[in-house]
Amino acid sequence: MSEGTPAPKPSYRPIFGIADSLAAIEEVIAEATQTIRIFDINLASRGFNAPQRADRLRSFLVAGRAHRILIALRDTDLLERECPRLLALLRQFPMSIEIHRTVGEARNANDPFVLADDHSVWHQQHWQQPRAIAALHSPGDALPIAQRFEEIWELSEPAVSATTLGL
Repeated sequence: MSEGTPAPKPSYRPIFGIADSLAAIEEVIAEATQTIRIFDINLASRGFNAPQRADRLRSFLVAGRAHRILIALRDTDLLERECPRLLALLRQFPMSIEIHRTVGEARNANDPFVLADDHSVWHQQHWQQPRAIAALHSPGDALPIAQRFEEIWELSEPAVSATTLGL
């Protein structure tokens, strides 16, 4: 952010449906400047195989060598079967994307989220319910989710890599 540019105003809103969640996830990803962290059950109905999402993620990765996407999933089967665009990004940017599978207590996590840096988040209360929140430019809302992601990440293991695809 350059001098004289005001900081973006924080926003917070409830989300009540899948279409609104998809739009909110796009907004959160668009706000990332360093790291996108994702926790989900299996990425079903999150738009990660949509061409425009793949393009946005590719643009994010190309914009900086230090940019990272970290994904923790309970189940990677759907990703491997139904998200070829995300897997293509993994092959193209193997040092920038990590995909893990949860183990141990982390397998009990039921609240998917997408976190941009430490300031913007889409967070679904439970994966079987459509209710979620979107908080943009709101470090206070993002901090507990960032801490939660670190706990989940610690209880996960590498699951899908560019070198093991297609085996």
